[in-house]
Amino acid sequence: MPRLLRCLPLVALLVTGCDRKPEDPVFVYGLLQHLDGSPRPDVALTLERTRQPSYEHPENEGFKPYTEARSEGGGQVTLEVLHGDALEEGEYERTQYRFRLAAPLEAGHGVYTSFVFEDDVEIPPLRPWAPNLTVGRGAEGLALSFDAAPPVPPLPPSGRLMQWESGDSPDLVAIEPWTPYPVVQLHGPGGRLWEVHDAAAPWRPNPYQLEDFAGVEAQVRAVSLGTWIFRPLASNDSSVSFRVEWRGPRVPVPVGTLHPVSRGAACTPAPVGEPCPYTDGLLRKVRTTQGEVGSGVDQVVLQWEAPIRPRHAVIREVELHLSATPQLLFQVEGSLDGGSWATLGSAPYENYDDDAIREPSFSTALDHTEEDSPYGDGPLDMKRPARFVEVALTGEVPVRFVRLRVFAGGGSWTIPISALSELSVFE
Repeated sequence: MPRLLRCLPLVALLVTGCDRKPEDPVFVYGLLQHLDGSPRPDVALTLERTRQPSYEHPENEGFKPYTEARSEGGGQVTLEVLHGDALEEGEYERTQYRFRLAAPLEAGHGVYTSFVFEDDVEIPPLRPWAPNLTVGRGAEGLALSFDAAPPVPPLPPSGRLMQWESGDSPDLVAIEPWTPYPVVQLHGPGGRLWEVHDAAAPWRPNPYQLEDFAGVEAQVRAVSLGTWIFRPLASNDSSVSFRVEWRGPRVPVPVGTLHPVSRGAACTPAPVGEPCPYTDGLLRKVRTTQGEVGSGVDQVVLQWEAPIRPRHAVIREVELHLSATPQLLFQVEGSLDGGSWATLGSAPYENYDDDAIREPSFSTALDHTEEDSPYGDGPLDMKRPARFVEVALTGEVPVRFVRLRVFAGGGSWTIPISALSELSVFE
C-alpha cells in the first residue's frame, strides 16, 4: 500500500512548514482485505472516535461515529480527519483522541484497529484471521484445537519503527509491535468462565473450570500493539500507536457437570439485603466495596449452615488493589466457628510486574484499549491479564466458613481484593 503521505500545498510548506491548525485536514490510509488476503472493495466503513483517557479525565466515554468512507477497488481506504479532532492543544492540557475502524464480520471472523495519531499516517491492514477453532472430546476430556496466531502487522514502506535508547549500548534499539499469540476465552451466560494467554493447542479445560454453566462458548482472539513513525514530505514527523485485534467465531462447548457446593452460599462482603454476588453463578464482576474505586477488602468469606469438606476452589476474574506485585499467593482457609482458621490450600500466581510494563517491549502499547472490541466480545487486557485461579484443597477438615486471601510474594502481607466475578468451592 505505498502512498505518498499528504501534507499542505507546496506553496504553504515553503512559507510555514507543516504546523497544523485545528481546521487542517490530516489523512489516515488503510487497507481492507478478505480472509484469504484478497482486496475487499466497495465496503462502507465507519470511523469512530473517543477521548483517550488521561490523568485529568480517567473515564472512558465510549466510541461515537466520526466519519464514513468506502473501500476502493484495491481495498484501499482513505479517511480524512481534522487535526483538531485528533489532538487538542490547550494552554494547560493536551487532549488526544482514539479512533476505531472495524471490518464487517466475514463468516464470524473480525478484525479492527483502534489508534491515536498526530498527522498523516498509515494504519495496519484490516485482514481477518481464521483460528479454525474446533471443540472435541476424547479420552482425556474436552480438547480445543486452533491454528497459530496471525503475524505481526507489516510495517508500511513509508513508516519506520520507534527506537529506544537502552543504555546498554550506544546504538538505538528498534521496538517491534507485539507478536500476537492465541488467547482462549470461555464465555458464559453473563461473563467469562476462563481465559488463557498464549495457549498451546490442543487446550483442555478441566471440569472445575467448566463447572455446570449452560450456554458456554469458546473463542480464540489475538492482539498486536505497536507504534509506527512517519515522516511526510516536507512535514513534521507523525506517529500512530495502534491496537489490532483479531477474533474468531464462538463455538459451543458441552455443558459441564460439576455443581459447586458454594452456589447460593452467603458471603461477606455482600450488598445489604441482596444475595452474595460471588456465589450466584451469574459471572458478573462486582466490586467488594460497594462500587468504591481504588480500595478493597482483605478477605472474602463464604458461609454455610452445615459443615462441608472443600476439595477445590476456583476464583474467577479477581481484581486487586495495588496489584502490580510480580508474585502472588492465593490462599484459601477454613474454619468451623469463624474464629479459628486453618489453611486448606494455596496456589502461587505469576502476576504482571508494574516495572516490567515500563520496559521497551511495552512502550508502544496503547493503553485503555482492552474493551475496544466492536463485536461484543468483552474485555481483553494484554498488559494486565484477567486473573483466573484454581486452588486444590485438602478436603480433610469439616468447615462452615471458607475465606480467600491474596498475599504478595511469599505471603508476607495481604493485598486487598477490589472486585471478583465468582468464588466457587467444590466438595
